[in-house]
Amino acid sequence: METVLVSTSTFEKGIAKAVDVEKSNGIPVSTSEMSISPPESGLVVEDTELGDLCPEDDEGAVEYKWCLSNPSADRFAQLVTQLNFRLMEGHGECLYELGVEDCGRKRGLNEEKMSASLRTLQKMASQLGAETQVLTEGAGREGKVAQVLVRRVPGSLEEYLDLRVCVAGNVDSGKSTLVGVLTGNGELDNGRGKSRQLVMSHKHELESGRTSKVAIEVLGFSAAGNIVNYSGLRPLSWSDVVQRSAKLVTFYDLAGHERYLKTTMFGMTAHVADYCMLVVGANMGVLRMTKEHLCIALALRMPVFVVITKVDLAPEHIKEQTITHLQKLLKSPSAKKIPVIVRDEETLAMCAQNIVNDRIVPFFVISNVTGEGLGYLRSFLNIIQPRKDWTEFKSQPAEFSIDEIFTVPGVGTVVAGTTVSGSVSAGQVLALGPDSSGHFTKVQVKSVHYKRTPVKKVVAGQAGSLALKKVKRPMIRKGMVLLDSLITPGSVREFTAEVLIFYHGTTIKQNYQPIIHCETVRQAAKVLSIDKNVVRTGDRAHIHFRFMYHPEYVKEGSRFIFREGRTKGIGKILNIITRT
Repeated sequence: METVLVSTSTFEKGIAKAVDVEKSNGIPVSTSEMSISPPESGLVVEDTELGDLCPEDDEGAVEYKWCLSNPSADRFAQLVTQLNFRLMEGHGECLYELGVEDCGRKRGLNEEKMSASLRTLQKMASQLGAETQVLTEGAGREGKVAQVLVRRVPGSLEEYLDLRVCVAGNVDSGKSTLVGVLTGNGELDNGRGKSRQLVMSHKHELESGRTSKVAIEVLGFSAAGNIVNYSGLRPLSWSDVVQRSAKLVTFYDLAGHERYLKTTMFGMTAHVADYCMLVVGANMGVLRMTKEHLCIALALRMPVFVVITKVDLAPEHIKEQTITHLQKLLKSPSAKKIPVIVRDEETLAMCAQNIVNDRIVPFFVISNVTGEGLGYLRSFLNIIQPRKDWTEFKSQPAEFSIDEIFTVPGVGTVVAGTTVSGSVSAGQVLALGPDSSGHFTKVQVKSVHYKRTPVKKVVAGQAGSLALKKVKRPMIRKGMVLLDSLITPGSVREFTAEVLIFYHGTTIKQNYQPIIHCETVRQAAKVLSIDKNVVRTGDRAHIHFRFMYHPEYVKEGSRFIFREGRTKGIGKILNIITRT
């Protein structure tokens, strides 16, 4: 695909300049690793002439099988073992390409052998407590080919497949309406804000139609790939969705107005999202906040897929202008992505397999009123897999990062956040901190909730809520953590970091004070020293920071975004200077 050069703003030129910097120094900027690669880089793409796939990878969650009809007992046992491996690679789900040889050649099967192969695959899945769903069927050289999703039925809440999606985009682009349509009871929007009322909670949000906080909603898929939210006349409670699902998609609906940009940045950094769903109104075009949100997602190395909404309102030429503008923006030197418009099931499957590589950006053209294109988007969410494998973190000591605090009558203080490692269970004693002095306090967990469902514990990779015993609300703030007794608690006041400036109006010097966004931490930090006299847009430098108000819990190697007005930059913590 040819790279299209477009005129860029000063902000975009700063990123483009950063791309030219050598990667050997280790700066954690995704734009420096976004060059378009050939198929051997891990992309599962089709041959443009024959429609064949790339050769099968011995690892990963995709298996090629030409024929599975009537295997012997020994062969069946081998096939079950192989399926179990693919399920482990895919965190509980995998894709089987039937009728395809190991070299990727679409040979195909006749109707009889394809039916027998599907029955065999279903028997294999049942041996492992999984179910199958035929996603696509196509033509091969000698018959039919099929792509089948195999998903394991979770035996406990710890085995749930949880996918996190940040919903970003300019104000009035239809983010809350889209989330309401996806997670409601299956009804479409009436064009006057009916669906967004399911997502918004504050009175001023309902009156203005604009989100001011991070709203969270869940979409559940059964093991067979059916959406469980749509099984009743009324929207199901979270508990019902969790109990009936094998895979959960959690949407974090972010604010689109510039006034709430800090809330949006916190939502994108604190919730460990797997993907960013960038929502763009077809009748509005690509506005400044759309570019801001896209840049933040790219800086965080978060794969993006674009949803073009309101196509029922936009004239055809305006819709095409919006899509063309987005394509040029994504193919520009500041991003170097491959935009792909999803118009059929084969393209959908290809995008779902490749988006995790952070190369392809799928486009979905939809309408929340007519339902156009929503089927492809739902199927895409059903197929894509989480980016991060949390298996190795489950055996480590417990660490829980806090991103929300509230008080429940009759319960007391409750904190919400993400389990970074280990597990947190009811009755467990953890260290809460750091406070304004950098100290940690022993607290006990009274109860645990996962997706508003009472559970015994939450494990690494799961977001949950913890009720704390004898803890007052003023004692806690966002950015605090709960640590296991095996972890030596410590707070950080000063650190050095390697940073890259995306945009700054003039120059950055000593005593400059930006806002640091590092996971759940959000605080102003002062520049104590720089290894250069001045730092401008596109420059990279080693900077010594000091938190302005109180110590925070940050770790070496953590990536962060800093901002001040329209100034943007990204960095990586290299060394902790002072620890209390």
